[in-house]
Amino acid sequence: SSSSSSLSKTEDDENTDWSQDNRVGTGDAMLEEIQACGVPSDEVGPIIQDSNRFFELGVYFHSPFHRWSRQVPNSRSYCTLGGDAAHAMPPFLGQGSNQAIQDAYCLAAQLYAYNDNNNNDNLFQDYLKRYERIRWKPTASISLKAFLLGYLESSKGLIGKFRDTFFRTCGILGIAENIYFGAAVPAVVEEEKEGETTTTT
Repeated sequence: SSSSSSLSKTEDDENTDWSQDNRVGTGDAMLEEIQACGVPSDEVGPIIQDSNRFFELGVYFHSPFHRWSRQVPNSRSYCTLGGDAAHAMPPFLGQGSNQAIQDAYCLAAQLYAYNDNNNNDNLFQDYLKRYERIRWKPTASISLKAFLLGYLESSKGLIGKFRDTFFRTCGILGIAENIYFGAAVPAVVEEEKEGETTTTT
């Protein structure tokens, strides 16, 4: 049998072109890597031992501080981003696809509202900005949480020991549940409440 492994050693040797020609390491080397990071080898070990090909795939993080929607230069057209193009996030909360679907729903709702209300080209950008405003806060929050979790999960030494205690404590206090399940709650609608605009589910 064969499977692929996504495990990055350092930023310097990351396989940034995601090419399957860049095969790296051996099963023994991969086992040593996960053991050094404190990953339970009894869960991942059998998968590595049954594999005969290994690849390094990059994990990327977009800064959330950039605009998603812009007008095309010298044109009346606009473009906007969604999913990983707008907010690529580390995989440690498993929210990439979920957030992309919410982006699509929210953007579709804004396009429907635009078509239903006026079809005024001068106002089209306002609907794109509203889409971005609704989706920016939840995606930025999830990206930051995933980044921090990934740092803790893959750290070694003293930080690795702190990680285990930190995760155990968060589990007991219910914080972990709020982080993981809170990220899955849809945030796609904007409502007006007493003069304030809020994002709701």
